[in-house]
Amino acid sequence: MADEHRDKRSRVSSSFVLNPMDEAMQRKCDALVKSLMKRSQGVHFSRPVEWKKFGLVDYPKLIKEPMDLGTVSENLQKPHYERLESFINDVRLVWKNAFIFNAPDSMYFKAAKTLSDVFEKRCEDLEKEAESVNAPDIGSMERCQLLLEDMRKNPFSEWFREPLDHVALQLHDYPQVISQPMDLGTVHKKMERSQYMSVEDFAHDVRLIWQNAITYNSAQSFIGVVAGILAAIFDRRFALITRSATADPGRPLPDRPGWPTFQQKKKFYDLCTRLTLADLNQMVSLVQRGCQAAVQQCGDKEVEVDVDELDMETFQNVLKWANSKTKSAQQPKSEAGAS
Repeated sequence: MADEHRDKRSRVSSSFVLNPMDEAMQRKCDALVKSLMKRSQGVHFSRPVEWKKFGLVDYPKLIKEPMDLGTVSENLQKPHYERLESFINDVRLVWKNAFIFNAPDSMYFKAAKTLSDVFEKRCEDLEKEAESVNAPDIGSMERCQLLLEDMRKNPFSEWFREPLDHVALQLHDYPQVISQPMDLGTVHKKMERSQYMSVEDFAHDVRLIWQNAITYNSAQSFIGVVAGILAAIFDRRFALITRSATADPGRPLPDRPGWPTFQQKKKFYDLCTRLTLADLNQMVSLVQRGCQAAVQQCGDKEVEVDVDELDMETFQNVLKWANSKTKSAQQPKSEAGAS
């Protein structure tokens, strides 16, 4: 019976094409790429890296699959992509290459992270639209299998597809820090053996991969940043499977590894209610400098800060600043009472 079940899943995953790239979606994807190239950070990624011209002799050694936004736009015209996810992964490859070749504190790494955040937010809209038009008529566990295959094909998942060989990498403290190792290859084997009793069991194991990476490396490290991106992608795609966002739109976003928790964000909201208008304007400026993707333009003179898009470093800096502002505002009252 188990073999028959696995065969059925195999036939489903191989014959079903999730989110095909039709002409309308192709135009929207092209518009998205062009909008990224027009942003100030987009100039660094709009054409192939001229590594010979700039003497970057290590570039071809480190970057095995070069990609740029201009090439993605050209591919969309051919057309080159059969699926929405294939297009998305080529764009992700642009950011991945920038992360590999540049240090986390460099201008190019930060520019790639900003564009990645903007891009993933737009991808959410495209995925929801594709889902509404082409919702698969298969079970939730079969959809989880398709999602798993997409996560394994995601360029960012390169470091999470097989068990970590901590001995070969000389990470001698890894077993002490990480009590339950997990990777996409192991999840795939468990899925093939029908070892998941529910979609939540599956999601638990996948989320454990990202959490382990962030716990061991820190959220600000190269691996931590990549794990945080993958965690957000997985949760977004998994929500489409469980339909939790549609069923309960008022429910807060689930906590993501390496990102502010719901309780931390609630504390931040409470602090913001005690800030003056001038303080709020100053806070927006701080957010813009640290995490441009979290600031949305609303009309000609108004902007909105999306706290769910704030990375942990920026969030902590802004939270610390807001705390100091509210404490300084209360200080004169305390001194007056003491006198």
